Amino acid sequence: MSPLFWLAAALVAAGVYPAFRFVRRAVRFRATATVIAVVAGQLIGVGLVLLGVLLLPRPDLAGPGWFIVVLAATVLPLAIGDVIQSSRRRAVRIGVASAAAVLTVAVAGIAAAPAFAEATVAGHSIPVTGQTLADGYELAVHVPPTASGFSARDAHLFVPSGWLRDPGATRPVVEMMMGQPGDPTLGATLDALHSLGDDRLAQAPFVLVVDQLGGQSKNPPCADTSAGKLDTYLSQDVPAWIDANLPVSRDRADHVIAGFSHGGECAAYLAAAHPEKWGALIDVSGPDKPGEHLPVFTRDTFFGGSQVAYEKTWPANILASRDYPQPTVAVFVAGAEDPKFRPQVEATATAAEQAGWAVTYWAVPGQGHSGPTLVRGLETGYNKLIGSWLTSGATSASDRFLCAAGQTPSACGLVQAAAVAGTVALVDLIALALFLVTGLVLFFARRGILVARHRARPSLED
Repeated sequence: MSPLFWLAAALVAAGVYPAFRFVRRAVRFRATATVIAVVAGQLIGVGLVLLGVLLLPRPDLAGPGWFIVVLAATVLPLAIGDVIQSSRRRAVRIGVASAAAVLTVAVAGIAAAPAFAEATVAGHSIPVTGQTLADGYELAVHVPPTASGFSARDAHLFVPSGWLRDPGATRPVVEMMMGQPGDPTLGATLDALHSLGDDRLAQAPFVLVVDQLGGQSKNPPCADTSAGKLDTYLSQDVPAWIDANLPVSRDRADHVIAGFSHGGECAAYLAAAHPEKWGALIDVSGPDKPGEHLPVFTRDTFFGGSQVAYEKTWPANILASRDYPQPTVAVFVAGAEDPKFRPQVEATATAAEQAGWAVTYWAVPGQGHSGPTLVRGLETGYNKLIGSWLTSGATSASDRFLCAAGQTPSACGLVQAAAVAGTVALVDLIALALFLVTGLVLFFARRGILVARHRARPSLED
């Protein structure tokens, strides 16, 4: 159980006996002081909740913790009241009240701590609004080529809405690459994720679309070649930046490498060459080798004319040359009307299946090497992976307490504050009713005893 639970339990344990003594005296003598102390404490607690809703950046994240704040504000005045009303062993009771005060501050602080959370990613403060809570957020980031020296353009990051609702959690992550010619943009990724519906979108991973080209019309192989250390950039620099800057899971199964066309070939190559880094692959319309349309030019220009060095970078050859003790989930997609790239995707998928990977292959009906194939391919991959992450617990459907999906933090906090105030009022009314009923029962019980004694007295005198 959480530290908040144990602190709350300690708070109740420390305050229950002095509270009992205080209430017992109030019942025996007068109840006004008890009622004033309890109601004043509760009002202070509700006031703190409302203040938190108005001033804190994420009041919605406190959730049930707001009830703990009011509990603390209720127990403390009872413990202090016991000290005020007690004359004997005052030092002991002062110690108990002091302990209750310290625990009250600790419990209230821990309960409200999530409300102080801000959504910050890679040094950027993410605006938390109704729109971002529903759709997520995108921003440009620079991934420094520390180990590779590769000259890449800025990447684009998708921050999922589900993480914005719970910024203390981690998420899976996808390293994505677009085709050539092209730019590292999020358009197809966002189209694919939104097409899956709000529930799947809320469970989406972080997606980082990186530049594996170095320029819109450049066409380097994904290996370390004379065109640059692209393998090092994509397999070392980018993952190191992700680990250092994003709140992502460190589990291999939650890391995905994905790409379209040139990016798809890169993704297949990297997944095959570095299986320890990625547990899943999405390859949409990826060629079966670097520079497949100009193999001789690619070999002579980037591999020094070495056919052996060139063929070592072909995904199918890498898959056939090594064992893969850890399972890799691989989704291969191509357009059914793509006579050039569909056979190449099928060949790589076959090699992956023969290597023991868990392969899914789909030919998109009526589509060629096109944008619709890319979006449908990403839909297929994300739908499959998000489903497995929900099963494994990598992501969870943890909606905010009492809040609708699109509510802003302040609106959600107001709903929670209203629930706290309503609950307090209901509990007080129930307690008052019980108090009155108990008082009436005791009154009539005492009256019955007195009447019985009065009736019994003449017989005793006789």
